[in-house]
Amino acid sequence: MKNNMMLPIIIIVIVLVVASLGLFAYNLFKDDGKDNPKKSSQSEELIEPQLKLELDDVNDGKEKVSINAEAYTDDEEGIKAIILPDGTQVDTTTISYEVTENGKYTFKVIGNNGKENSMSIEVQNIREASAEFPYIPEGFEHVGGEPDNGYIIEDKIGNQYVWVPVPNGKMTRNTMLDQDYIESTNTASALVNSVAKNYGFYIARFEASETEVNGTKAAASLPSKTPWTNITYLDAANVALKSASAFEYPDGYSTAIINSYAWDTTLKWIDEGNPNYSTTLNFGNYSGQIYPTGATESDIIYGICDLAGNVREWTTEIFKGATETSSKKGNKNNQEVVLYRVVRGGSASLNKTAGSHIGYPENTSENYWGFRTILYKE
Repeated sequence: MKNNMMLPIIIIVIVLVVASLGLFAYNLFKDDGKDNPKKSSQSEELIEPQLKLELDDVNDGKEKVSINAEAYTDDEEGIKAIILPDGTQVDTTTISYEVTENGKYTFKVIGNNGKENSMSIEVQNIREASAEFPYIPEGFEHVGGEPDNGYIIEDKIGNQYVWVPVPNGKMTRNTMLDQDYIESTNTASALVNSVAKNYGFYIARFEASETEVNGTKAAASLPSKTPWTNITYLDAANVALKSASAFEYPDGYSTAIINSYAWDTTLKWIDEGNPNYSTTLNFGNYSGQIYPTGATESDIIYGICDLAGNVREWTTEIFKGATETSSKKGNKNNQEVVLYRVVRGGSASLNKTAGSHIGYPENTSENYWGFRTILYKE
């Protein structure tokens, strides 16, 4: 009788155990990921994004090269960003990155799924700076000559400049040890620094002529033009400085009125191939009449025109051997010192050599005084 009473209890216990096992199995099956997408995505291996890097131009002798980067992935979540070699993050899948030095450049790509990848590319075809390989600003073209005899470039409106090579990167200044002369302008210092890196600079092929670009006066370097005379040093220096902007030259390139370093370095280069050019009167126009720019055939040396004669040319150099004072607005008690700036070369009315120099008040002008610009890479 007792055994008959225990049988139903045993059956109930067995049923409960089986039910519990079934419920456990059901929960285990439920949690295996098929009904839980979130857990499934965490357990699956994420797809790494990829990069493709190419150089836009593999020719040797360039000053700069662009690296074209393309990011892609098979993950439907897509690309989040590309990190450039300089650390900049761009939210795009393609980009062109410009470099100016040879070396290894590493890019990183980040996917929206959080995965990252990196890839590097080696740049070897950028030309090293040297006197034998003049840089050419964007928008200019080489129109004649070679670096050792007058390498001429021209901008889109016809302004021409001649490369002055400086193989050792050190400029010449003949009055360096003369305490009566100083050269302290920012543009002179900038040119010296530029030449130390680039081993040369450009001098305007022609004496400056007056032109207007989009309502702004600028100093042109064009042939067969009337030289810009009757202009003070102050005005000439100001217009020369603004000419790069007026002509829309690319960023990183500047124009300025010529300084003593540029003048003396140019003469040293010319004298090496044309002995005594800077110290004789055999080249310039001293006829009494100013000729159009570039018209004096005897004074075209290495493509540079009229350094010796035609019009005398202002430079940034200061002559301390003479000073002058003037009153401001008629107030005799409010005096200012007028600097003397050095004028170089001779003119149609004055037989002076290309190497001559003398100071005049910077706020004066004369019928036979003009100026010339330089162009250099910052």
